[in-house]
Amino acid sequence: MKKIQLIAASFLATFSVGTVWGQRPSAPRLFPTKTMAYVRIDDTRELKEKMSQTAGGKLMDDPDIKPIIGDLYSSIAQFAQGMQQEIGVSLDELLSIPNGELAFALVATKEDPVPCILIEAGDEIPAVQLMLDNVEGKVSVRGGKRETRSIGKLEIVQFAGRREFAYFIDSGVFVASSARYIDTLAQVWQGSGIDHTPLADNRSFTDILSRCVGTEGERPQISFFVDPIAIAREALKRSPSSFIALTAMKTLGLDGIKGVGGSVIMGTNEFDTISHLHLLLDTNRQGVLRALRPKSGATDPELWVDDSVVSYMTMNWDIMRTVKAVEEIANTFGGENFFEDNVIKNASRDLNLDFRKDMLEQINDRVTMAQVVLPEKKINSQSNVIGIHVKDAERVKTVVLPKLFEAAKKSDSRWTSKQVGEHTVYFQDLRITSETIRAPRPAFTIVGNQIIGSDAVESIDRVLGVYEGGDDLLADSIEYKLIRDKIKEQLKGAEFSTMAYQRPDEQLRLFYDMAADPKNIERMESMSENNPIFTALVAALKGRKLPPFEKISKYMVPSGAFLTEEENGLHYTAFSLKRE
Repeated sequence: MKKIQLIAASFLATFSVGTVWGQRPSAPRLFPTKTMAYVRIDDTRELKEKMSQTAGGKLMDDPDIKPIIGDLYSSIAQFAQGMQQEIGVSLDELLSIPNGELAFALVATKEDPVPCILIEAGDEIPAVQLMLDNVEGKVSVRGGKRETRSIGKLEIVQFAGRREFAYFIDSGVFVASSARYIDTLAQVWQGSGIDHTPLADNRSFTDILSRCVGTEGERPQISFFVDPIAIAREALKRSPSSFIALTAMKTLGLDGIKGVGGSVIMGTNEFDTISHLHLLLDTNRQGVLRALRPKSGATDPELWVDDSVVSYMTMNWDIMRTVKAVEEIANTFGGENFFEDNVIKNASRDLNLDFRKDMLEQINDRVTMAQVVLPEKKINSQSNVIGIHVKDAERVKTVVLPKLFEAAKKSDSRWTSKQVGEHTVYFQDLRITSETIRAPRPAFTIVGNQIIGSDAVESIDRVLGVYEGGDDLLADSIEYKLIRDKIKEQLKGAEFSTMAYQRPDEQLRLFYDMAADPKNIERMESMSENNPIFTALVAALKGRKLPPFEKISKYMVPSGAFLTEEENGLHYTAFSLKRE
């Protein structure tokens, strides 16, 4: 605990001051506590350097890949040539402008919210000035005018017109906002004694971002913060029904959402990348927030999941507490027994079973989803498989699934069934063919103590083969074990509800196989009309031969994620390992 506190204190001290002590306020000090949305790159130069150290950066710099990336960029740059006439600089010049801190904020004011931007450009300020000169020319043509005034040592430039815009430049830093808010920013920038409480003193902001540092206190390259309730209140402020809407929000308990934020950290000692997302909640959750009920539980892969899956995620959740919370909310708005009379009874009648007893109360608080790639290479060859753990597998097999099948067949006669060993597989027998798109053939069955559903009956057949054969299970995979152990190491014995595992190399393989197929290139070319990105991609793929897949896959690293419930909310962490 002491180490965590030291890391948090170190992080807060870092973002609370300027880039150099006493020089200027950094974005969290410049923007006010009433900031509703905020995103910041701490230092664009460091970000570029860290990106080059990641697996993705190394891939793009590979001698076999770099020419293809170069061709793609050149094609995009050609399409962007018209941008230079519009804004005064080329794509290369535009991308070279940020040279340090870069931040954007949406700030609440007494009137409407205003956007604010901070760009540390350094020696690239002349390119910024070119863009501003271009803006001035367009404003003049439209009958607007350029005005200047002084705030302390700063010159404020304002363009008056339909949309007022103002800015100042100081020491290589460009700061812009609306004309009615720029004076405030200029005074804060100079430390003129204006009454100003910074975002860095916003408790929700600090609580969130103090949880979003690296495992060894590494500073994020990218951080963000959103106050969704403040945004909702602003959106409703001028609505005739704002009072009703705000009352409903309070009744639903949504005012218990204190903020959402996170970070991206690259090139740490342990990880290729690590990302955090924190949902900050009132400790006394009410309304819909009571429905957020993750719980600790088993996360080991089930016996139907093999090591060829593209991704795997399993989640433990207190289903009945969530249902109870939803029922209470529905009854609050709809009246006593509304949920029972309008949801449970209707579902029971439609499915010809007791929906509460046979469906909701059967779920055993764990759901798993895996993605597999089907053999036929098409745009949507990735298929989803969902497993829902149940309490009474025999009743589900003999009563519940046949009833679900009857209801499905009643609405669509194409539903049918087949026997695979001891398993009855129910599926929709569609016969739609396409060269590029896989037609979904939804199916479901029961495997062990789980209902298994998929958008492809072929995936169900595969699941049954794995379950019966017991070979090459994900639980035995070395890469999976590395991710599992890294999660446990980060949590240091703490409980968690959700874990995920991904294989980016297998996710990429599908797109590689499609890009290497001349027929697919022809199809992409026919789809690329009036789409500059597709056109550029086709040009790059036609101009260069892709290297062997092994040249690309060697850079791909396994990744994982986990979700924990904390006293002040939910925290999600995703990471990718370093490829040694």
